[in-house]
Amino acid sequence: MYAKMENNYHLSNKKAIYYNMKVYYEALGRDYFNHLPLTFHIKEGLNDPQFIKFEQLYHEALDPNKKTVLDSLSKFGNQLWIVKPGENTNRGCGIQVSKDLDHIKNLVKNTVVNGSKRSYIIQKYIEKPLLYKNRKFDIRTFTLMCTINGNLQGYWYSEGYLRTSCKEFTLKNVSNRFVHLTNDAV
Repeated sequence: MYAKMENNYHLSNKKAIYYNMKVYYEALGRDYFNHLPLTFHIKEGLNDPQFIKFEQLYHEALDPNKKTVLDSLSKFGNQLWIVKPGENTNRGCGIQVSKDLDHIKNLVKNTVVNGSKRSYIIQKYIEKPLLYKNRKFDIRTFTLMCTINGNLQGYWYSEGYLRTSCKEFTLKNVSNRFVHLTNDAV
């Protein structure tokens, strides 16, 4: 018995989820940003082409005379971004919400952490999330996957559990992990 599926990298890694969803919607001929927050995968720190693109959009959004892709998506809001390590983290480690470009630069400039190469995901923070009793939440459910005579079968258990943030949602203090993360290890 396993608490987690073996080889579940493509379901549990933040950058793998982004890439899999991107490839999925592109295969359907759909714009993946209609289903996912605006996302940048930063592999090479501040010189990465994706970071340069992010920085340009960040500055364009401050200019009231420019029309950006963000305006057309109606998702820009208050310049809030969530920065997540791309690999080898769990329990909310390294995740930060920020609206300050210098703070974001300080987060993504370190491409080697503890001797390992690190990438980052910068996503537009969802400023109006669905809330449960004024708290952010996520839903956890259980599945069973098995192979019987070479046929893959999956079973979904109809009950699960809900994880909520420790504090009620507000955008007044974006550095408070108790407000913005639902991980029970926070």
